[in-house]
Amino acid sequence: MKPNKAVIIGFDAPIAKRVYEFALKGELPTIKKLIEEGVYAENCLVPLPTITPPNWTTIVTGAWIGTHQVSCFNIWFPGWPLNKTVPAFTSKFCRAEYIWNALERAGLRAIVINWPSTWPPTAKNMVQVAGTGLTVNEWRIDLPEGTHVAVALADAQVFCTEDLPLANKIVLKEASGWANLPEAKKLLEAELKLEYRRAKFKVREKTWYMLVVDEGEGFSKVALCEEKDYSKAFAVLRPGEWSKTIYQKFDTERGVKEAAFRVKLLELSPDASKVRLLVTPLCCTDPKEIPVYPEDIKLPYDVGLPATHGVFDALNLGLIDIDTWIECIDMEHKFFAEIAVMLMKKYSDWALLCMHFHCPDWAYHAFINKIDPATASPEELKDYQRAELEFYKSLDRAVARILEQTDENTLVVIVSDHGAKATTAKYSVAEILEKAGLLAYKIDEEGNRVIDWSRTKAVPQRSCYIFINLKGRDPHGIVDPKDYDKVRDEVIKALYEYTDPATGRKPIVFALKKEDARIIGLYGDTIGDIVYAVSPYFGGQHGPHLPTAEYSIGSLKGLLIMKGPGIKKGYVLKRTVWLTDIVPTICYLMELPIPRDCEGAIIYQALEDPDIKIKELKELRKKCEKLKEALEKTMYLTHTYEMP
Repeated sequence: MKPNKAVIIGFDAPIAKRVYEFALKGELPTIKKLIEEGVYAENCLVPLPTITPPNWTTIVTGAWIGTHQVSCFNIWFPGWPLNKTVPAFTSKFCRAEYIWNALERAGLRAIVINWPSTWPPTAKNMVQVAGTGLTVNEWRIDLPEGTHVAVALADAQVFCTEDLPLANKIVLKEASGWANLPEAKKLLEAELKLEYRRAKFKVREKTWYMLVVDEGEGFSKVALCEEKDYSKAFAVLRPGEWSKTIYQKFDTERGVKEAAFRVKLLELSPDASKVRLLVTPLCCTDPKEIPVYPEDIKLPYDVGLPATHGVFDALNLGLIDIDTWIECIDMEHKFFAEIAVMLMKKYSDWALLCMHFHCPDWAYHAFINKIDPATASPEELKDYQRAELEFYKSLDRAVARILEQTDENTLVVIVSDHGAKATTAKYSVAEILEKAGLLAYKIDEEGNRVIDWSRTKAVPQRSCYIFINLKGRDPHGIVDPKDYDKVRDEVIKALYEYTDPATGRKPIVFALKKEDARIIGLYGDTIGDIVYAVSPYFGGQHGPHLPTAEYSIGSLKGLLIMKGPGIKKGYVLKRTVWLTDIVPTICYLMELPIPRDCEGAIIYQALEDPDIKIKELKELRKKCEKLKEALEKTMYLTHTYEMP
């Protein structure tokens, strides 16, 4: 039996071995069931760089980075200055065919939700929500030069009575000028002037009014209003309480826009000396301002809301507690799961669902060093390992909700773009090149240290590339083309010879010339002249590290679980699997067209019967021969006919 539908659910940067351990312990019941009834790949490897846009693009094209050319988190094109890049989050940069375009050729429909680097849509009959960034109301394309991320309408913000980093300070005073006041021993008020951090476009000033109420035993609740009328409060909250989803109008440079959001009263001391309020991102509901296709899609903001950088910033800065962060994350996962359910019901003829959850990546960037025993203090370890388990549990519940809309004939794939590890020793490729006399700096008129292009032969760019400042190609080029290879040799020599004085370790694992990097799937005109990889003992969570990199609890390997018709049951696959192999395996099982540029292989060892298609073809040929023979005998009973 072949699958009639396929669901690909992506987790960004999970640590695969921890997901597996949590699942087998029963903490993730949905994923545990998928593992027990399907295949878990122990050695799923991902392309270098181990980073978001290129690897999610690889998953849905089956093509190596050299083919689809989405070469890092940002992208550079020949002719640009070597210090100019733009976020690689538009489908316009992808040079390979997506699986949903191949499906469209067969008259089939795909639903794509929050898959990075896929906007604008590339198929007419597809259904798409987001893809411009890492969550619904986040944009990393179509932005003014020099900006890299924006939110429509605004990122999360915290109002409080204390002076805290990036918090909006409020000052309480006796309430005056209010209508319809409640009975109270004492009433205080504050003005909450909204800020629009990371706003995609200009939003005009707006002020809310907070009424703080003492009901007789100290201050115990607050009311939030657009005007000083208690009866028109849009939220009345006690400490620890969330509002329901609120819808409000905001005056912007693009006209009046509606936004959906929630608020939580984080803290209210009995004497009102401490008041702290969280406002989630202001999510624009106008289909013209959010990436949805077709435009008539209405998102289920009543169920949940997306979380953005601001929520993680608030946790890192101590503005919100871990439990509130977990609640925000769960809100996002419910939101995305409900989008999937809504679209699967509305477009019942769908053949493929692709969706992406970014939480693990942002979470590990925020606090993996507080999770890993090699880097965390004992007091941090317990709290943040709980946070880690809770976000995985939330993802597990979201997967369960989505799979309610499937049956036993559905092929289910859980996959990631890469893993993560703790932040380890610092390193600087720029410093290595500078010490080798290959990179030079100067002080500009404003006193800033900038690259001196007239003396620079090589410069690092993005996560794992080094470019030669080549005359005739680069705007400030000084290296003669005849010296190109000589300078590359000098760069590679400098990288290999460098030893970090603090650790005694060498940060560079390998350095390859551009043409030699083809062996790891990197080639084409958007990659560097030299490609390098960094030891897991150096650097941040992922990016320049190999997919085999391991450090303490961390691992850069990808997560891959497959379950459905034709897939083995309860099998741990030991062989190496690449992200390029997922699309051809799905297409093989479902008998779908192969994307034009697909380069991966079918994962035969994951299949119950790798020869099933050959057997089916032989059986079909036998039946055709018997049918032809029977037809000929029938036709020759009374007359002679010419057979074509």
